[in-house]
Amino acid sequence: MRESKIALGITDDEVPLGSHLIHFWNTDEEFESGVRFLRLGIDNQSEYCVLFGHDEANARVMETLRKTASDLDLALEQRRLVVLRRDSSAGATLKKIEDSFRTAIRSGATAIRHLGILGMGRDPLPGKGASEVIELETSVTALAHRYPCVMVCMYDVNTVSGHLLLASGFATHSLAVWNEELKENPYFDKSDEGME
Repeated sequence: MRESKIALGITDDEVPLGSHLIHFWNTDEEFESGVRFLRLGIDNQSEYCVLFGHDEANARVMETLRKTASDLDLALEQRRLVVLRRDSSAGATLKKIEDSFRTAIRSGATAIRHLGILGMGRDPLPGKGASEVIELETSVTALAHRYPCVMVCMYDVNTVSGHLLLASGFATHSLAVWNEELKENPYFDKSDEGME
């Protein structure tokens, strides 16, 4: 039986499957609380996890998980944790994410946790840059409604531009974690919710 909500881990809240939310982080503690979202999935044998970001961010997440998730190696071996790199267009990236979701469902996942990290890193944004990010986030909102998943996007407020914080962060996520609280996002653009 599939669950209808899962524990967020970043806060004490449970969130409905089909959610796409943003977690703004500024400190090491806020970063680690975001990673806790994935750790809960690794600890639950019926959940599958997808990590998506640039190499530096993915390495930092894996380093944090290495300290906190006792079953990390097993989750990687069983492909219950899949790591995807940020290196292609929005369309190609979306296909990779959806392929990993389909594989998780075929493998019996009751829920899928997707953690996407947006920080500038050393490498430039792929494809069309900022507009590629906005296109991806809008498409991910629609994808979240089609799978038993919760998709969390972590935005590094120290490196992400103001334009991306507004147009991609606030506009495309119906829920937001800020100052350790989960809130409805009043800036969410509902006209994008059904876009494919």
